[in-house]
Amino acid sequence: MTKRNDAPSNPDRRKLITSAAAVLSVAALQTPTAEAKSKSGGTQTGSVDVIVVGAGLSGLTSARELVKKGKSVVVLEARDRVGGRTWTTAVGARRYDLGGQFVGPTQDRIRAMAKEFGLEIKPVFSDAKHIWELGDERVEFEGSVPALSLLQKLDLGHIINKMNALAKRVGPTTPWAVSDAAELDAITLAQWVKENSYKKSSRDFAKVMTRAVLGVDPDEISVLLWSYYVAQGDNIEMLIGGRGGAQDSVIEGGSQQLSLRMAKDLGAAVKLSQPVRRVMHDAAGVTVETDHGNWRGRYVVMAIPPAMNTAITFTPSLTGDRRDLETRAPMGRYAKVVITYEKPFWRELGYAGDVGSLRGPVVASYDDSSNEGPALLGFVGGDDERLWRKLSAPARKAAVLECFARWFGSEALKPLAYEEKDWTVDEWTFGGPTIALPPGVLSRYGAALRQPIGRIHWAGTEAAQRWTGYMDGAIRAGEQAAADLLTRLTK
Repeated sequence: MTKRNDAPSNPDRRKLITSAAAVLSVAALQTPTAEAKSKSGGTQTGSVDVIVVGAGLSGLTSARELVKKGKSVVVLEARDRVGGRTWTTAVGARRYDLGGQFVGPTQDRIRAMAKEFGLEIKPVFSDAKHIWELGDERVEFEGSVPALSLLQKLDLGHIINKMNALAKRVGPTTPWAVSDAAELDAITLAQWVKENSYKKSSRDFAKVMTRAVLGVDPDEISVLLWSYYVAQGDNIEMLIGGRGGAQDSVIEGGSQQLSLRMAKDLGAAVKLSQPVRRVMHDAAGVTVETDHGNWRGRYVVMAIPPAMNTAITFTPSLTGDRRDLETRAPMGRYAKVVITYEKPFWRELGYAGDVGSLRGPVVASYDDSSNEGPALLGFVGGDDERLWRKLSAPARKAAVLECFARWFGSEALKPLAYEEKDWTVDEWTFGGPTIALPPGVLSRYGAALRQPIGRIHWAGTEAAQRWTGYMDGAIRAGEQAAADLLTRLTK
């Protein structure tokens, strides 16, 4: 539409119209059409080149890449929406991400997809004071270096340097292949940090870091797993960093837009509310059973978290390392909260909005303001999530708001709206953001993360060779699965 030259400029009105249009377009993509609704009931049968299980970023990427090369696909999704672990939804009168959200500067696959769809990637506000809360000690600082004592800084720097060196040696692709993999996989990260540090602040830092990044405590994972995860994100500084790090930016309007756009392009190939119950596979192909019928394909891509495969019957059953992996691959304990406000009062107080806290239950927070309006987000992870989850809904909200009030003052207790999503109790995910393998698992069974079994291929962010646990990793794994299948399909 061409703007009339004599129309007065009204930024607020334009913003309202743009926001309303975005909400309506997203709602249209998420609401099944009458045709789609009729297809979701009754028996469905069909035959395609590739069946994709899971309509998250990874599964949809695989399907999209295959269709580009002229292959036929069907995407089966258990939920009534696409997006998997990304979910942009209403928080009061506005819309925000309650799932995966952040985009780092070296995450080129998600950046390329966002650019292709014409979506804006916007830096998270961070040009103000940051807060660390380690026990009873509150540290406020600007820049990237916290205002710790000299001895604390030296000890923390020592630990980070050793972690980075170990991650570089373990590498991002085959950590189980390093000569001392079994040894590194037998020791917990908590034990390793204790043996390699002198100050309690360094051990507290490790606990905040793993709760915020993986949704677990350091005594639940091995140093091999942590080194592998760090290597996937380049180094500690990149993995946990705000500006210039993995939490540098977000997609304006929400990250679920990526999945919605791909699903729109794929059209009727995407089937919602279709939980897969059985996968029958043989030398000739695969048959996938859902609540609404069967699908036959030459291959299948399982683009769901490994643990979710244990709820599906495979015939013949999965054996060996893949079965052992899936029964030993818990997800992190992870919840996300978004709180909206009338104004960004924390900025007026000189704070960026980002906090790392050991006191909990919120272990990390960020400024989540967008074109929708001012907001803060928080993560509840590890043991804090387990305890927080047992509270009543009003008590959970009160506990979260108390954290923000402790950091930014009493105005935090007066939000416009509050919304939480505990991924740990999500029936189609069982946690987040990714798997957190206990000691002894990665060195023994890690190779099974990506290794096909006959005509079954694996995707999902867990199968990525870079940025696993992030949206970028999900896209990478989806692209790789499609590339591998195209090689087999053209033989």
